[in-house]
Amino acid sequence: MGKRTTARAMRHAPGRALRRAVAALAVAAGVMPLAACGEAPSTFTQPEGPTIAIGVAADEPGLALWHDGSYDGFEVDVARYVAGRLGYANKQIVFKQVLPSDRASLLDDGTVDMVVAGMPMPDGQDTQDDGSAPAYAGPYLTVAQGLLARVGDGDDADAAHPDADGIRDMRSLAGRNVCVVAGAGAREALLAEQPKARVRERDTYPQCVTDLMIGTADAVAGDSVVLAGLARAVGRALVTRVPGISYGTVRYAVAVAPGAETLADDVADAIADMRADGTYAEALAGLTDATGWRAS
Repeated sequence: MGKRTTARAMRHAPGRALRRAVAALAVAAGVMPLAACGEAPSTFTQPEGPTIAIGVAADEPGLALWHDGSYDGFEVDVARYVAGRLGYANKQIVFKQVLPSDRASLLDDGTVDMVVAGMPMPDGQDTQDDGSAPAYAGPYLTVAQGLLARVGDGDDADAAHPDADGIRDMRSLAGRNVCVVAGAGAREALLAEQPKARVRERDTYPQCVTDLMIGTADAVAGDSVVLAGLARAVGRALVTRVPGISYGTVRYAVAVAPGAETLADDVADAIADMRADGTYAEALAGLTDATGWRAS
């Protein structure tokens, strides 16, 4: 069965390929049942002494993933390094799951002390003048926006079929259903490029990928590094990042509570140390190995 036949079959019938894809996604992002119930996973060991609560994603393979009872990924490595430079041992770090839609509010109400979960760093410091916005340190990663599509809808092979109804550029998204994650900024970035896209918001990336696989979404828009990790986890025979589509720029920064500029400065120093001693390059190589994504 060819690629386009497989893609069409998945859109119209819940065959074995679709069941395998959804199962793979559940394994890769095992926090989905917990997130749906509002119970974010946390570390099970009781730390001794002072602790630091760090908000991280839990369902983004390569960046931050809750798997087999612990968190791992590039952002988790950054968080651990920063906490260590602030004087906390690993056993004093309490990771808490955050979503793009609640990460700022959990920081503001003190649920977490800092967030290392794709928080976009604003240009300049104007947004912090009134003391109501988080303070930022970074950036520790710069990414573009992109698209994820079903194989047969967005891969290079489709370009060989002029009559194919594929997704090959932003014009292809006019009138199509595109899933984005609420609070991630993808909605605004996408509509700025293609205002005729039909945007549907979900709470998590795995939910968007599920919509893509069952056909209720034609594409997923979001940060390219996240989409690369999801494509690797689900299987590149089923979903693919659409080649040639890259727009916007997002600078990931560590966010701390509003007004905590001194802490932000300490975190910035820690990130600089991480780059200087080679730990950052090692963590970035691990991100590339896990997702196939490369920093530009």
